[in-house]
Amino acid sequence: MRHELDIWIMGGDRRQARLAGLLAEDGHTVHTLGLGPAVEGAKEEWELSGAALADCVVLPLPVAAPGGKLNAPLAERELPLEQVFAALRPGQVICAGRVDPATEALAGDRGLVLHDYFAREELAVANAVPTAFAKGHRNAYRNREDSLWFIPHSSFCSVQNTSL
Repeated sequence: MRHELDIWIMGGDRRQARLAGLLAEDGHTVHTLGLGPAVEGAKEEWELSGAALADCVVLPLPVAAPGGKLNAPLAERELPLEQVFAALRPGQVICAGRVDPATEALAGDRGLVLHDYFAREELAVANAVPTAFAKGHRNAYRNREDSLWFIPHSSFCSVQNTSL
């Protein structure tokens, strides 16, 4: 039996936008905040009201930007983590990536528990290769027929608009 969840995705980059789209395709109610232009199938939010009703809140990787802000490079405005945490409720499933001690303490002061998805070894390892490639490491080769870049570690990614 399929159960629709109410999921909020706050901040982050194109990875979170893609996640929002995939969750919406799966039939979940998805709200985005601080992800820039609307994601197809998701409701773009401008305020935090309603976030406390979410079954799950997904925060970015890394969760914190300098100055105690939510890491939200696509957002039109900065969002203090304190304000984000004030809008959530204890007992919610809150997932965040690379949670630093200060952010964990700030959440703990409000009775919130952050589940650090980047602490999972399989994610950290799987994320390392495409991240290194995106940062300029070129230990990869291109299959010119289908424009895919093959990267060591048995993974691949598509690269668009590249000058390589």
